[in-house]
Amino acid sequence: MGHDKTRSSVSVGDVNWDDPRLNDLLKKADGWNIDHRNPVSPQDVQIRIACGWNASSASKPARLIAEVDGTMVLATNFPLPHGEEVQVNSQTGGMARTRLGIVVQEREGHRAGDRGQGLFVNWLRVRSA
Repeated sequence: MGHDKTRSSVSVGDVNWDDPRLNDLLKKADGWNIDHRNPVSPQDVQIRIACGWNASSASKPARLIAEVDGTMVLATNFPLPHGEEVQVNSQTGGMARTRLGIVVQEREGHRAGDRGQGLFVNWLRVRSA
């Protein structure tokens, strides 16, 4: 079954843009924000490239901004090399945790706040928990 989005034979009725009920609704919806990141607060972590051409013993700061379905999403001030293994060290409740992940996607942040801070968003497929 195809869906022809160019078809305009469907009418939704006339819209009175001066209707106060419509204006009230639009004012309520004006502050809505669709955010695909976890509602969990970002966590400061230390990362290092563990294997590959860019391997290093130096750790760098990052923020773990989401973790879903075996994928960690990190915000960094630099792009992580695609395909490299990254060690992610975190502290939760006084307990140290180390995980390894492979960089599967990386890009500059698109949001105004991300761009203003020069952030990159990096997706890592978790190898070990």
